[in-house]
Amino acid sequence: MSVKRVRSTGGRSDTSGVTSPCSAAVAFDIGETLLDDSREFGAWADWLGVPRHTFSAVLGAVTAAGRDGAETFQYFQSGFDLAAERQRREDAALGERYSEDDLYPDVRPALTRLRQMGLWIGIAGNQTARAGQRDAVATPCRTGPWVRDQAVGVAAG
Repeated sequence: MSVKRVRSTGGRSDTSGVTSPCSAAVAFDIGETLLDDSREFGAWADWLGVPRHTFSAVLGAVTAAGRDGAETFQYFQSGFDLAAERQRREDAALGERYSEDDLYPDVRPALTRLRQMGLWIGIAGNQTARAGQRDAVATPCRTGPWVRDQAVGVAAG
């Protein structure tokens, strides 16, 4: 991720490095933007008893078709109840776990730089509340489900 300082100039962008007196914020999606979800998706494949590459292929096809990734589970188990299965995994001590090792290598330095620039950092995703805490983390478990807005997106890379 590269970081540039941008200030407001009455509708024009200026990346000269001059700070604005206005508060600024940046928001990121958690999964596959900040976190590599490979380990978690692999854990779901193991939980369902399907090969990891098969789970990944179906998830990729569902995502490429623009559908909700949760539909992936229906392919393997009709009537799959994600909330109930998350709880079952948690009860079995196999619940969702994220650590520093799951962050993409450029995430920590980029977030540090953004914080140094005085930006408010927001993070949103479909993970449970276990995904972590920053200035704000919006997950369905904290805010309730929301409708995906195709018009909103953050590119990082």
